Amino acid sequence: MRVVDDALRGAQAVAVSWHGVLFDRDRRAIHAAIRETFLEWSVDVRDDELSLMRGPTGRAQLERMLTIPRIAEEFRAHHAHWASALDIDAMTRSLEPRLLRAAECFNEPNADAVAAIHRLHALGIKTAAICCSPRRLLGPQLESLRRAHVELDVIITADEACEPAPAPWGIFEVMQQLGLEDPDALALIDDCPAGAAAARHAGARAIALEVAGEPASSDVLATVRSLSEIA
Repeated sequence: MRVVDDALRGAQAVAVSWHGVLFDRDRRAIHAAIRETFLEWSVDVRDDELSLMRGPTGRAQLERMLTIPRIAEEFRAHHAHWASALDIDAMTRSLEPRLLRAAECFNEPNADAVAAIHRLHALGIKTAAICCSPRRLLGPQLESLRRAHVELDVIITADEACEPAPAPWGIFEVMQQLGLEDPDALALIDDCPAGAAAARHAGARAIALEVAGEPASSDVLATVRSLSEIA
């Protein structure tokens, strides 16, 4: 695996995951919102299950959690049927206010990410953030970026990209808005394997932000413990 400087050499743009990298390191607030929502439906989810399915937010994360056999069976045991699309609709309506509260509670961007973005701009490298939540659930965090004078060149949300990682649409949207023709000109920094897989599907570079106790994905070119290692 190449060191991070080599992984970034020649890159024209760097994109970061909104949750886990730019905000809410370790995704504690997002995971708490998911756990509270499942508890409302009498299903208890574990930390390791939340970590395993981290990456998407909102309905997409609920759907992925329900692909875990234990969780699906616990839902069926309490409700006498498997979770349906109508159940997931109701759970999503319950989850979204919790996601907004999470954005209010964790409304300060991670300091190492802010510093890295400023350094990248000083080097003439464009920056972007990718998030699979709609903008209406990110208001407090968007405002904090403005207060901190973090001027990302592009912010892609669920309003612009139709599928969360590992689908590559968010990366393709970044490339289109930045005018990049070569996907290898873009590096994605993410804290979950789904993001690394999305970068591979798009032909972009992937750099992993390390999560304690988890092996690095084979899709990444380098792993960092902190964005202080970037640039």
